[in-house]
Amino acid sequence: MRKTLQDLERLCTVDAALADITARRPAMADIATSYALLQRARQAAREVLPGMSFLGDAPKMTSLVQGQPLLGPLLDSLAQPAPELLERFLAAARVILPAAAQAFPSLAPELAKIAVRFDKPDPGADEGPGLAAELLTAIGPDAENGPRPQTIEDIAKRLKLSAPALHMSATETFLAVLGHEASLLEGLVDQNVWRRGYCPVCGGGPDVGILKEGQEDSEFLIAKAGQLWLHCGQCAALWRFPRLRCVGCGCEDPERMETIVAEDDPRPDVERAHLCQDCHAYGLTVNLVDRTDRVNLEMLPISLLYLDILAQERGFTPLAPSPWNTLG
Repeated sequence: MRKTLQDLERLCTVDAALADITARRPAMADIATSYALLQRARQAAREVLPGMSFLGDAPKMTSLVQGQPLLGPLLDSLAQPAPELLERFLAAARVILPAAAQAFPSLAPELAKIAVRFDKPDPGADEGPGLAAELLTAIGPDAENGPRPQTIEDIAKRLKLSAPALHMSATETFLAVLGHEASLLEGLVDQNVWRRGYCPVCGGGPDVGILKEGQEDSEFLIAKAGQLWLHCGQCAALWRFPRLRCVGCGCEDPERMETIVAEDDPRPDVERAHLCQDCHAYGLTVNLVDRTDRVNLEMLPISLLYLDILAQERGFTPLAPSPWNTLG
């Protein structure tokens, strides 16, 4: 997984990746800089979070056989977040919110107000752990079925805060927590067991696929073309997937699949978008086979934004929609 790329010295820092993006595509400099600020903050958040997974030292690996991601219990608990999760969320928020304010100056005053509320120990709904619990419930998968269903917009209206700032505070902070969990758990995943198009750690969709060196068995196809590893758009975990299968719907008919590249791309064999005519979804891939340059896996999605534009102009939707790749 990620370690094999490190052993081959294929990874670079966020700063190096940002410099490469701005040099190759200057028009993307502003959005890439904002994205990089949040990626650095997610890395910094790992330093302040506990060194043991929220699941403990013995997560239930049998869930993978049944198609359930390791963090399924954590996601299912968001309607009533455990105190330990709230502590981790608030610790991560102290790192994430200042970076978000720097990345999006127009939201900085509102983000500062939210940070002040997070830092208060009041267990009530409007501050500290109480506010964190409300936000996690609102962004959780079972939010509509909670005892008192309310959206981020409802909370923002009651507190007289900006809904976009509150949404960013909740989602970016929780993604930092998920990323930390993935750094502790992804090495436990048996890649011979998991064959699904969503992340074995958190259940998120892939924001980019990476072709890297390695011998393939018959199931994963095309030995000389390398292995396909998918990168989770939520927690940044990596997992293997068969190369010639649509991640979104499982289609294996090459007549229903299409590949596009940018007309001005001097490396059309490196960065591509793969479109599926069956489910009208697309995925992005970066080919690292026989290359000597280095990459930062977390910065890859923003470096491929130009391919998102091309695919969405043709009516296709991303496998892992996010505020960064969902274009109006």
